[in-house]
Formats: sequence, structure tokens, C-alpha cells
Amino acid sequence: MQNKNTRERCIAEGNNTETEFQALMESKGYKVEKTSANIDIHEHIDFYVNDMSIDVKGNRYLECIWLEMTNVRGKNGWLNGSATYIVMDIKELNQFIFFLREDLRDYCLSITDKTFSKYDFNKIYTRYGRKDEIIKVRYDDIKHLQKGNVYYRTDK
Repeated sequence: MQNKNTRERCIAEGNNTETEFQALMESKGYKVEKTSANIDIHEHIDFYVNDMSIDVKGNRYLECIWLEMTNVRGKNGWLNGSATYIVMDIKELNQFIFFLREDLRDYCLSITDKTFSKYDFNKIYTRYGRKDEIIKVRYDDIKHLQKGNVYYRTDK
């Protein structure tokens, strides 16, 4: 079971990534509107950028990207949300990478093998005692689905 400190750290990192994304997009002249907590939680939309719905995912790495079909409560994960785009902060690339949510979802729907090992790639993983269904992929597995990117500064 995930401890409280890990959960709080993950939430803080996610919020920081969202703040950085918003500032970057505004600096490029885009109109950015943060959604309400209700829309964020239930529809999986963090922002509207020039009226395009976006869900931002932080702390993704070339060799480890988790895609969520079903969340821990057994409800729709973010791949089954309402956002048009999923934007991932890929650390090694120093970029926000844009994917159409439906493309990522369709990729995951083609995966049918299941596993209980968090080390397996391209299999539906469910954690013991949880209702989630998540799929671990590498960036190379999904980069052909990429629709765009925005570089960010690394000398903070």
C-alpha cells in the first residue's frame, strides 16, 4: 500500500508540473484556463488551452510511462476521460509531449494480456487489492502517436 508521504509527494509533483505547463503555454501566448476540481477529478481535464481540453501528466520517463484505463476505485481512468489531449512531461526529453487521448486509449485497448508484475510492459496490470487497470509502456512504444511537443527550460 502506498504510504501517505509518497501520495503527498506525487500530488505535489503533479501540481508543480501543471503550474509549469500553464506558465509555459501562457508565455507562448496561449489562452489557458484551469478547470474546476470537479471537472479535473471526474472528466480528467486539467486545462482548456485555446478551448482545447488537456490533461497534464507529470513525471514520465522514456523507459516508464503508466497509462490508466481504470482508476483504483474502479472508475474510468484518465484514458477514458473527456480530454482531447494528454500532455506528458517526459523528463529526459525536456519536453511536454502531446498525444490525442483517444489514440492512447485505442493503443491500450489492443492489449489483452494481464499481469500482476509491475515490471511487465504492454500488459494490463492490476495491483493486489485494487481495482485499477494500468499499462506500463516505454516512450518508444507510443511515440508514433505523438501529435506535438513543446520544449521547456531546464536551467531553473
